Amino acid sequence: MNCAKRCLVALPLLALAGCAGGGAARQETASQPSPSPASPDGERPRALSPRGQRLFEEAVAAAEEQKQLKVPPNWEALERRWRRVLEVEQLPEAWFNVGVALEHRGRPGEAREAYRRALALEPRFGPAATNLALLDEPKDPVQAAQAWAELSRRFPDDSLPRERLAALYLASGQRDEAWKLAREALVRDHRAIGAYKVMMRVALERGKLDLANLLAVKALKLDQDDPEVVAFVGDVLRQQKDEPAAVAHWKKAISLEDDFLPARYKLLADAFAKEHWEGAAEQARAILRTKPDDARVELALGIAYRYLGQADKALSAYEQAERLSGGKLAEVHLAKAVTLMKSKEQCEPALNELRLYVAAAGPSASADGPAPRLERECEQILAANKQAEEAARQLKVEAEREAARKAAAAAPTPPQDSAGKKPGVDPRLASPADDNLPIGNERPTPTK
Repeated sequence: MNCAKRCLVALPLLALAGCAGGGAARQETASQPSPSPASPDGERPRALSPRGQRLFEEAVAAAEEQKQLKVPPNWEALERRWRRVLEVEQLPEAWFNVGVALEHRGRPGEAREAYRRALALEPRFGPAATNLALLDEPKDPVQAAQAWAELSRRFPDDSLPRERLAALYLASGQRDEAWKLAREALVRDHRAIGAYKVMMRVALERGKLDLANLLAVKALKLDQDDPEVVAFVGDVLRQQKDEPAAVAHWKKAISLEDDFLPARYKLLADAFAKEHWEGAAEQARAILRTKPDDARVELALGIAYRYLGQADKALSAYEQAERLSGGKLAEVHLAKAVTLMKSKEQCEPALNELRLYVAAAGPSASADGPAPRLERECEQILAANKQAEEAARQLKVEAEREAARKAAAAAPTPPQDSAGKKPGVDPRLASPADDNLPIGNERPTPTK
């Protein structure tokens, strides 16, 4: 519940089609403007020119048509329509709706300026103030709570500041205060879906499953395609031990919003518990597309790859997880060691990773933990391998000796004379002085 819906508003401050996103929501009741619509505070009537009135009604109708067709809003076209209104009438509602369209088009800086223009025209325009506060919401929860408390005082009839405060209190564990603020938001706007979401969570955390489910049903009546509410129903079903139905709801949530991470994290955990490694790898990759800096999900992806027999991919994922964690994720070393030992049969580097894990994990790597056991197993394997290598070397030496003995025994015996002496060479034939003489020492007859 980190953001509110940015919804188009019509005169007088009634929301129109095109609301998207999760978290707290403002009013979603469609309305056509009257010929002399009220100002945002409902006190001073604002007269529009006939052309301005017509353009405003056309923009409202275009937004409502997209809502009825249930197609993704064409925010660029809607922005153009509201800018045509502004060419004729400087209306805070038109500037607000331009800001909504710009936010959905991923242009928060321009949206911020549009909301400021709306507030400049009407300082008491609560929706513009709250959407501007959402864009600039402090990351520190204490500062954020202070900002929303101030807005709730400035705009006591606006439900959104109370929805945001309720969500912040819930995140800090203050359930009673969260419940109270959510109820106050619903008093101001019975369609404040963000308030229902807070109350759903409080009921679930207190173990009141029937109440949690009832609140979820009410929220779904407001928006049946809200992935957060759909996923929440899955959470309730899991508490009721209906795992297949819970998984079905989480899958439906991501079919509604592909990058809805809470449902994907639950599906990843479910796949791990069931050792469905293909599914685990699929969910991990999907999470990393949206949140590429999650070191633990990288680690989970590596483990899934190892079980799928893809050791090199597993080691690559572990390296990425270690880099993302800044070397602070001790489990990476344990996962590396297991992969090197079991998949790559490399015990020496595995031993080094196990020692790094023990050093990083500290007391948690107790004598009964996996690391010492794996270390002993690896050392035994290395010792056995060393003994096997020595035995193989001895066998080779003995084999070479035996081969030499057999070769000597198979060699032919030289002939001997009657006296037992080996026959020699006639010394006369070997005399260097007679090398060129014919056999028999016959000298050639001199020629005259």
